[in-house]
Amino acid sequence: MGTPELEQFAAWLRETAPSQWVRAWPWTWAIGETLHFIGLSLVIGIIGLLDLRLMGFLPRVPLAALRPLLPYGIAGFGLNAVTGAVFFVGTPEQYVTNIAFAMKMLFLVLSGLNVLYFETRHGQYVLTLAPDTPMPAAFRRAGAISLVCWLMVLYWGRMLPYIGNAF
Repeated sequence: MGTPELEQFAAWLRETAPSQWVRAWPWTWAIGETLHFIGLSLVIGIIGLLDLRLMGFLPRVPLAALRPLLPYGIAGFGLNAVTGAVFFVGTPEQYVTNIAFAMKMLFLVLSGLNVLYFETRHGQYVLTLAPDTPMPAAFRRAGAISLVCWLMVLYWGRMLPYIGNAF
C-alpha cells in the first residue's frame, strides 16, 4: 500500500479534466500503446545497437557512422515520455504505488546518468575510433550498463499490469 500522500495525489489527478479525457476517449489507450511501442522500438533498436558496438560487438561498424541515428532514438524516447505521461495521467492509481513503475523509473534514471557520464567523459573521443579498434573498458562498461538498464525499463514496464500495487 502506498503512502497517503501518493494515494491522495492519485485521487486528485484522476479527477482532473485531462485524466477524465484520457479515460473517456475510447481510442486513447490503443493509440497510446501503439505509439509507445513504436517509440520503444526506436529506443531499444538504436540505443541497443550503439550499446552492442560499445561493448565490442560489430567491430567493423564505426561508431561515428551510428551517431546520426541518435536523433531517431531520442525521438523515440520523447514519444515514450509523452505517451507514458498520458498513461500516468489517465490512471494514476495504477502507477503511484506500483513497485514495477518505481523500478522502471529507477532504471530510466540510471540509464540517463550513465549516458550523461559517458557523453561528458568520452563523447568526443568515441567519434575518433576507427573500425576494428578494440573498445576501451570504460566503453564496454558503459554499453553494458546502458543495455541492462534499457532491458530493465522494458521488463518493468511490461510487468506494470501484472505485479500491481505492491508498495
